[in-house]
Amino acid sequence: MLNLILLLALVLAVVIWFWVKWYKVRNVGKRGGYLLIPCKKNTHELEHMVKSCYWEEFFQPEYYGREIILVQLDKSEINYVSKRLEQDYSIVHCVDITELADFIKRRELKCHEK
Repeated sequence: MLNLILLLALVLAVVIWFWVKWYKVRNVGKRGGYLLIPCKKNTHELEHMVKSCYWEEFFQPEYYGREIILVQLDKSEINYVSKRLEQDYSIVHCVDITELADFIKRRELKCHEK
């Protein structure tokens, strides 16, 4: 009788574990978000900020899924640094302030199509 109870408990634990894993994978797009970093001509240490944010997101669980958006507020030499960082890191995107709403809408539509 004790063996039957232990076997049922083990089966129940395995079923719950698979259900939790399936639920996390299914809700990948629902937990994501954006980390906005404003870029102006007087922004100091942009590269250091982006690298620290990138590595912080890199060690999060895969279903967390935030993206880093560098928002360009004015035309300056910092835009070249932000474009280079966009090419170096996959979750970093460089967007002008006038195109920010359109960029987020496009990303949300892509997430819902998956």
